Amino acid sequence: MTANGALVFLVIMLVVIGLVAGLALSNTDLMNPYRNQAEAERIQQEAAIQTQRATIDLQAYQREQELRLQALEQQQADERAYRQARWAIELFLLRVAGTTIVITVGLALLILAIALAFRIIVYARRIWIQSSAEVQAMREHARRLARENERLTRRLELLEQEMALTEGGNGHRKESAFREA
Repeated sequence: MTANGALVFLVIMLVVIGLVAGLALSNTDLMNPYRNQAEAERIQQEAAIQTQRATIDLQAYQREQELRLQALEQQQADERAYRQARWAIELFLLRVAGTTIVITVGLALLILAIALAFRIIVYARRIWIQSSAEVQAMREHARRLARENERLTRRLELLEQEMALTEGGNGHRKESAFREA
């Protein structure tokens, strides 16, 4: 071969070696044909894992949303129950307050009625005592007047008797000692 042919052969060999070395260093599929298939399987497995994860994540998200919804519903039910219990307590307290007010007003009216009755009784007793005292005084006065009347009646009788005794046939009277008294 000629030097030119050897040189061309050497250049072609160097180019082929360079290509093979470049392909080997660049990890191309030409050098390792099973690598693409393994890579495709790995990608499919990763896709399947990601799909499973997405499915699991979606299920977890749905479950989480269901739990949140249940918690919200439970919270609303608890709030309704709390409001109803609070309203029931307020209604009970209003009823108790109303009953207490009615009882208090009733007792106050009863106390006032009793106080008024006692006042009337005391006033009536005072009037009775006063009228009794006045009746007593009037009776005493009537007795004094009756005694005085009786005394005067006796004196009058004595005077009449004396006049009848002292009157003579001539129409003159003698003065009596009782008359001066």
